[in-house]
Amino acid sequence: MQPKEPPPPAPDMFSLVDRPADQYQDFAERAPEPDAFSWRVLAIRAALQQGDGATAGQQLDLLRRQASPPQQATLVLLEGALALTQDNPEAALQLLGPLDSSQLTRSGTIYYLLLQANALEQRQQPLEAAKALIERQELLGGGDREANREHIHRLLQPLSPQSLRQAQGPGNSDQANGWFRLMAILNNGNLQPAQRQWQLQSWRTTYPDHPGQAYLAGAPAEQLATSAYQPAHIAVLLPLSGRLAEQADAIRNGILSAHQGQGSRLSFFDTNGRDMAGLYQQVQQAGADFILGPLLKEEVEALLGLDPAMPVLALNLPAYQPGLPHFYYFALSPEAEAAEAARHMWDQGHRQPLVFAPNNELGRRVATEFGQSWQQQSGRPAILAYFAGQGSIESDVRRALASTGTPPPAAAGVIQPLGDGAWTGAPEPIDSVFMVTNATETRVILPYFDFVRDSRAARLPTYVTSRSYVPDDEAPMSELNGLQLADMPWIFDGAPQLREEVESLWPNAGISWQRLFAFGYDALALIPQLTQLRQGAPAVPALTGELSVSPQGVLQRRLQWMEYRNGTWLPGGN
Repeated sequence: MQPKEPPPPAPDMFSLVDRPADQYQDFAERAPEPDAFSWRVLAIRAALQQGDGATAGQQLDLLRRQASPPQQATLVLLEGALALTQDNPEAALQLLGPLDSSQLTRSGTIYYLLLQANALEQRQQPLEAAKALIERQELLGGGDREANREHIHRLLQPLSPQSLRQAQGPGNSDQANGWFRLMAILNNGNLQPAQRQWQLQSWRTTYPDHPGQAYLAGAPAEQLATSAYQPAHIAVLLPLSGRLAEQADAIRNGILSAHQGQGSRLSFFDTNGRDMAGLYQQVQQAGADFILGPLLKEEVEALLGLDPAMPVLALNLPAYQPGLPHFYYFALSPEAEAAEAARHMWDQGHRQPLVFAPNNELGRRVATEFGQSWQQQSGRPAILAYFAGQGSIESDVRRALASTGTPPPAAAGVIQPLGDGAWTGAPEPIDSVFMVTNATETRVILPYFDFVRDSRAARLPTYVTSRSYVPDDEAPMSELNGLQLADMPWIFDGAPQLREEVESLWPNAGISWQRLFAFGYDALALIPQLTQLRQGAPAVPALTGELSVSPQGVLQRRLQWMEYRNGTWLPGGN
């Protein structure tokens, strides 16, 4: 008897199946390892492709007994594929869910994502299935990319524009958000031609290399112009009634003051209790060509979802900013002030700050932002500590100052409070303090840092934000001497002529009202400079700070740093 010829070298086990299952099995019986394993995998895949689940299951049982530990991930993929042929997508997803795809080869990952997508599609979850295919797209080449792209399009084409808009968010990749936004436009049969054209041009500008460009063959190819805005009619969206009416009135007066002498028209729309879709339609019918506002995060998110066909300067910062070329965000954010403090303290030469914040939602949020910004600046974490209330301030300060260690790595946004069981071994002692406190808390807490350390020792440089501002007309408080505070220049007698006018018109306006007035003033005054700032023009001085614009359209403020001395705020630390 003549010995059988050895089979050809085994191809990739996740390559195209183009032979009958029995031929692959014959090759497996004649091949040495590891080729034999690859041929067996191909034989099982071929049996599944032929609809012979019984044979595939028998061969999988045999393979399971022979497989080595590194081959277990491949067995899980085959088990998931078998479950799909048995119309059991739930079992397939239970098998695939815990699988660590980093153990797979590139081709194995491609196969894994296809199995996930098919299982989700069988479960009537087209959005999740599309996400798996979108991730798969980046790994493919040649004709496979086109087939995968068509599969994505086929999944998303029946979905409503509303569901596609709601699917967009920061948890998705840019490619996924691009698909969802594009299909929300293409699936919307109620759009006016001009609005559809604007939205598609905006999408092209945002996603110039997206595979979805293939479905815009008949759409205008030019990108949206990015010249300076000179609106003729500005629609201002504010909650002019309801619980925020007083704050909206301050912003409105700032807008009106900045608008003096301008030729454009202003129209104010009350957002309180209004549906954003209906309000936007009213804005369009009024002939507006620019939107200033809205003020609340949920309103900004609702307007974003409508993909408005005109430039927008929103007065808040939602969690997800999709980077639309004509959408801008402006907010007086305590988190942004914390990031500014981290930058300033690094520039001042500090290397191991202590963050002391109240143990509540705002305190944790602001402390997290400072910590993340400090990590970016310095490559090392800040020390985060929390106080519970006035009754435990002394013990909280003692624990904070005793915690001179560096925290272990943590997931983004996770705060690790100091106290019992804190880490140890920081290479540098605490050299500065950032306090997330209001004015009353600052007055109470600051003396404890002197008392706990040593009243004879020099005070640790201490920094606060605008929440700790103390007006100059209050009695001097020596315990605050040396405190450094960041706030908008407007508060420190910036623009004296405008300040005199404001004080004559609103003599009883408090500090919060004045900040919101400056916010509204800057928002309107900055409109003609938005595009140039987004393209990298130098920051411009304004009432609320030195303003620049990020590539995503977020207005960023550099604040003015002042030092408290005997009842007066004096320039210092800039």
